[in-house]
Amino acid sequence: MKKKIILLLIIVFCTACNMSKEIIRVGNGNLVLEYNSYAIFSNTAKPNVYYIRIYDDKTISIGSNDELKLKKEIADEDYQKIVNYAFSSKFINLKEDLSDKSVMDGSYRYIILYNEDGTSKKYGGANPSNRTFLKLYDMLYELISNEES
Repeated sequence: MKKKIILLLIIVFCTACNMSKEIIRVGNGNLVLEYNSYAIFSNTAKPNVYYIRIYDDKTISIGSNDELKLKKEIADEDYQKIVNYAFSSKFINLKEDLSDKSVMDGSYRYIILYNEDGTSKKYGGANPSNRTFLKLYDMLYELISNEES
């Protein structure tokens, strides 16, 4: 009986630790998350770098080589979904280099998370195939697909 109670307490404690917590940022326009992509092999000296940036005032900017293509507000629900996933322990505990060494062509893809204390951490590499990384990428792609329409 004692073992069952201890097991039940462990399950309740672990479930509580994994509960979704909304991340609240100040909302003064600071960068929260940045996605960058550029070709591994390029015909030019300076490759085309595509980016998606999300700010804590719930805006998104999309562009390439520092040329802004679109900047607009995003829905609170979309913002919270992406930020909560990006700053979840599942994502932030990834190793920084997620390169797929078996692929020789493709693109470098990085996601940089910016913390409120001014620090940042970069995840990605050449053709990253990590499921956690790709899930966040898919969320961003879905968001910009919605924004473009």
